[in-house]
Amino acid sequence: MNTISRNRILVTIIGILLITNLAVVIFFFNHKCAEVRRGPGFTERLKKEVGFTPEQLKVFEPKKKLFWGKMRQRFEEMKKSKESFYHQMYDPSIPDSVIQLKAAVIGNEQKEIDLQVIRHFKEVRMLCAPDQLSRFDSLLPMIIQRMTAPPERK
Repeated sequence: MNTISRNRILVTIIGILLITNLAVVIFFFNHKCAEVRRGPGFTERLKKEVGFTPEQLKVFEPKKKLFWGKMRQRFEEMKKSKESFYHQMYDPSIPDSVIQLKAAVIGNEQKEIDLQVIRHFKEVRMLCAPDQLSRFDSLLPMIIQRMTAPPERK
């Protein structure tokens, strides 16, 4: 192989590596920007938009941590139930009645999750002073919409 063809191969490899590196940088930059666009969290909105005091936040924070600790566990259980449920489609010997029962279990799990979310927001609402209630109530539809929206596809 002569030096000219070696140089062409090396230049081609360098070009491919350069394009790949550029693509990776663009991907991570766009991913970082998507996280920034997400906006302030619920605690920050309670502070700024509802006007929660430091005392109210001291009561809210442990409730929030406890709630999300339980919810992460419930979401994980729900994920496992759904994975088990959908894996049944590979076994044609499973009768529809069993699939119906397992679907009902998943429905009940979702119901319990939704009930816990409502209880949590009612408890947080009880922390509000009378003059904060209308601001809290106007914040909830946005939070609920964010919770129920399908995940963004990238």
